Amino acid sequence: MTAKKGLKIASLAGIPIYVSWSWWFFAALIMVVFRPTFSQALPDASTAWTWAVAAFFVLIMFGTVLIHELAHALAAISFRWKVNEVTLNFWGGATIYEHSSTGKEQTPLRSLTVAIVGPISNLVIAGAAWLLLQVLLDPSGTAQVLLTITVWTNLLIGIFNLLPGHPLDGGRVVESSVWAATGSRARGMRAAGWSGRVIVLLLFVGGVLVPLLQTGELSPFTLVIIVLLGAMLWQAASAAIKTAEAQLLAERLTIIELMTPVQTVLSHASISELIPLLNGAGPGREYQQLPIAVLDLNEHNGHEVLVGIVDSGALASVPRSAWNLPVSTVSRTVNPGAQVHSSDTVEHLFTTFMEFPNEVIAVIDETQVPHRILGIINPETLAGRLNA
Repeated sequence: MTAKKGLKIASLAGIPIYVSWSWWFFAALIMVVFRPTFSQALPDASTAWTWAVAAFFVLIMFGTVLIHELAHALAAISFRWKVNEVTLNFWGGATIYEHSSTGKEQTPLRSLTVAIVGPISNLVIAGAAWLLLQVLLDPSGTAQVLLTITVWTNLLIGIFNLLPGHPLDGGRVVESSVWAATGSRARGMRAAGWSGRVIVLLLFVGGVLVPLLQTGELSPFTLVIIVLLGAMLWQAASAAIKTAEAQLLAERLTIIELMTPVQTVLSHASISELIPLLNGAGPGREYQQLPIAVLDLNEHNGHEVLVGIVDSGALASVPRSAWNLPVSTVSRTVNPGAQVHSSDTVEHLFTTFMEFPNEVIAVIDETQVPHRILGIINPETLAGRLNA
């Protein structure tokens, strides 16, 4: 099965595992770069055999990265969080997970646990490979070469991922530590973003400037890798800082101040019943107004439930002769589970966004019985306000 994100190779505990198209380029690059190393380490081996060893090393790297990402995924599952996918790509891999209201609450310690198990898995692999080296009968053969390079690559991957900066796993350690100390996850994210930028600068100094000053030479391949890696890390760190700043701004406000008020109509109403809600500003402008929320009533307690938002474009295209149609024909369906209470913290709002990405969030007044819908929070609208 193929998709834009790559080739789906398996599913574990309901988690799809993809291999992105960029990973195949990574695999070819690894073979080309390491084949000369295997030729030197195995001087009696044929060219074909060294290519075969390089291909086998690619499989080892594949398994190493997969174990790293599955460690993240299984740790998240242990807290009953929702894991959407695991993807292997050019830079290693990514595990996409989000908090679920049915799972355990997100805390600094749990966030740190999910982050740190990935690098730990690499260090465990390195240790296991080193132990196997100690019992090898032939210390000069192919197995010895593969095990040795497995030890060093896993040590490198594990230590590199523990560097304290976003988007590396060590950045989550920084985020969790600052979150625990200040009570604000956004402050932790901002600190991890800034430390990620520092790591990029140190990477450039250590990988480019120091070799140039010492030898006056620098491998073009090394330069390209450092520039690409540094650009990726800097972009991710900068995005984290921007997101954190927006969340810190939002934390100074209340849910009521962040929401957009709405007018409401029941889902079984006809389009003609929307007309009194329109401001009548003239053809082409009559629908530029407050959103109109489409509601159902919970049959057990009478609470209002947001099930849709009237689409102004669809409404404008309906002729008067069709105004007897239900409002559902001119509304966008929303997830009725995506909701917060007006008294909730903004931190809880952002947790809800994580559980329902790109969904409109309903704001409920829980002080009244039955509960009422006060407004909505659209993630795109909110982002525009906070980043203005």
